[in-house]
Amino acid sequence: MTELAGDPVRAVRTTAPGNDQPFGGIKVESEAGWFAARPSGTEDVYKIYAESFRGPDHLKQIQGDAQAAIAKVF
Repeated sequence: MTELAGDPVRAVRTTAPGNDQPFGGIKVESEAGWFAARPSGTEDVYKIYAESFRGPDHLKQIQGDAQAAIAKVF
């Protein structure tokens, strides 16, 4: 991904920044928000977590971009 909800992606992580340990998923960050996706430990699904620093409409855009990105992988 190069953009997230219209903003440039500034980081894509698969390890925690504090201790560099893998967290079993991916986190995509922009200046205005982020999403993380990882497999559920109890169900055969991926869970998406997201946050917008702009508001609910922007959050929906982030969630949509996250779902589209994960769908391309699986």
